[in-house]
Amino acid sequence: MTDPSAWLTREFLENTLTGTAETDFARLLSYNVTLATKKGDNYASEMYRVTVQYETSTKERTQRNIILKVMPSGEIQQKVMEENSIYQREIVIYRDILPRIYKLLRSIGDETLISPICLATVTTPKQMLIFEDAREQRFQLIDRRLGLDLEHAQLVAVKLAKLHACSRVIYESEPELFELTLEGCISDDPNKQTYLPYYRRCVQQVVRLVREWNTAEDWGTILEKLIQLEQKIIPYGCDVYRRAEESFNVLNHNDIWINNMLFRYGTKGQLEDARMLDYQLSFFGSPGVDLNFFLYGSLKPEVRSKHMPLLVKAYHATLRQTLERLSYRGRIPTLPDIHVEVIRKGFHRVNATFQMLPIAMMENTEEAEMDLLLAEGEQGEAARRELFDNPRYITILREVLPELHLSGYLD
Repeated sequence: MTDPSAWLTREFLENTLTGTAETDFARLLSYNVTLATKKGDNYASEMYRVTVQYETSTKERTQRNIILKVMPSGEIQQKVMEENSIYQREIVIYRDILPRIYKLLRSIGDETLISPICLATVTTPKQMLIFEDAREQRFQLIDRRLGLDLEHAQLVAVKLAKLHACSRVIYESEPELFELTLEGCISDDPNKQTYLPYYRRCVQQVVRLVREWNTAEDWGTILEKLIQLEQKIIPYGCDVYRRAEESFNVLNHNDIWINNMLFRYGTKGQLEDARMLDYQLSFFGSPGVDLNFFLYGSLKPEVRSKHMPLLVKAYHATLRQTLERLSYRGRIPTLPDIHVEVIRKGFHRVNATFQMLPIAMMENTEEAEMDLLLAEGEQGEAARRELFDNPRYITILREVLPELHLSGYLD
């Protein structure tokens, strides 16, 4: 992580905060910079928390925290970001699309917030987004290794449904806003493939594990399919992001896993609210993209196995109700329609299981470097081996692989 002292100056903060309605900033008195996340908690950016003391236009002295989300310093990470217009994409979401979503929700008396409020977007001296600190409103991360229970999962499903429903309404009138989200993060464009070798390397690690199991148990059929999958995972992944224009398409968050969720609890520990972070991979396409990734990458295994239909039903009920209240004129998908989309984009549960779950369940993130996990050579291989040898991950993988096989997603 780079040292921010060279660019995070008093002048920068004054220029950035001046004119933001949410702060009523007039004059900076002092500031202090700390890391906003632990190493390994955020792979696609560098996060800083800045405590600022300032005067408002009425001469009132105020202190608050702001969060700076900055383009990462890793060489491979930067290349991936630039190839996929990552920061430009997220700027459009926070600056243009989410405010319109909130306006729609307020028009029907719904005060829901889906994400932290973005105070400003900046391109120099670095590309970054500046947010209110949700921690000041008692939001917090939860343990990514454990997965969500049913109550947390239902709340996230409702938030996703509102994001999807409102985005569909906005797309009908302003489709140009979604231009940067029309291409997915797995692309057959030869100029956008820096990240793709990691998909194959994840399959290689799963093959290694299953080959070991196959010496004492019969995993032969699944092993054979996994060996073939290494060459097919990129075209299959591209197919997940292939959009049927005549279908009900929505703005997918497209990276909906536990470290991109914040939760707030009441004084007695009761769950009150949630926020979804990180829209840098957002994609306009089938709602089955988000639903598969969420259901297979973020839940406790027993919640997914017992309650998946219930969660899809909760999602659909909110989607339908929101669209009806917004007087949406198009065809509203039925619950079976949504189940069809989940099945149609079901290969994305392979991506969630092979690429997201190992990172989510990692025990020690202090030495985690995304550039190292993406790298070729012995060091990169050793880092990935350690990632996949996690006993907690292996337990889930042994349960999910037969299901993926029987569903046809390994063929």
